[in-house]
Amino acid sequence: MSTVKELTAALYQNLSDMGEQDRSVTMSAYMKNHFQFMGVNAPVRKEIQRDWFKSLPHLNHDQKTDLIVRLWKCPDREMHYVALDFLNKLPLKEIELDDVNLIEYLITRNSWWDSVDSIATGFTGKYMKKFPEQRQILVEKWRASENRWLNRTCLLFQLKYSKETDTELLRSLVHQYKDRNDFFIQKAIGWSLRQLSKSNPDAVRGILEEIKLKGLALKEASKYL
Repeated sequence: MSTVKELTAALYQNLSDMGEQDRSVTMSAYMKNHFQFMGVNAPVRKEIQRDWFKSLPHLNHDQKTDLIVRLWKCPDREMHYVALDFLNKLPLKEIELDDVNLIEYLITRNSWWDSVDSIATGFTGKYMKKFPEQRQILVEKWRASENRWLNRTCLLFQLKYSKETDTELLRSLVHQYKDRNDFFIQKAIGWSLRQLSKSNPDAVRGILEEIKLKGLALKEASKYL
């Protein structure tokens, strides 16, 4: 069986063969030049990764974690996107308690809105549902962190919860961050409330009456009210 290192190298070769220099410059500029890109557009990457996923041998949990981390350590953003898609497609039954270490690793490295939002609303949301006893522990830890991306994750992990959203938790987070002068935090406040307003508009109206938001957060939060 191919090693995780060999599997990663094979994917890298397949993607890099399809890279285009002009596109790589454009893609990097779109991400404020935080990352380098091979220049593989999303449809091509997804086709390559689909075949690669199918070719993977049976991997145990530790091997899957190793594979995700190896992809994450690659310098090219396309490899990170493959890691995210692989992570988020893992079924609930395969998520384990100690996967919180992987969550924190991915959120705090190669961090930008695209990766953090995917991890927060995808894998982290599923993790918190499977291990509800971890929710308060992790939220209290992350909300007190100086890492803006962990803060943002607190606001976004319930994004797909709909009527199961813990509105009191969200209210307390909005109150905590309402005056934070950070675009990504203000955007997350607005986004989380806007999404909640689709299933529980009264709860959002109540939060907005109690907490005086402004600017971007208020605009996003009240979009559907």
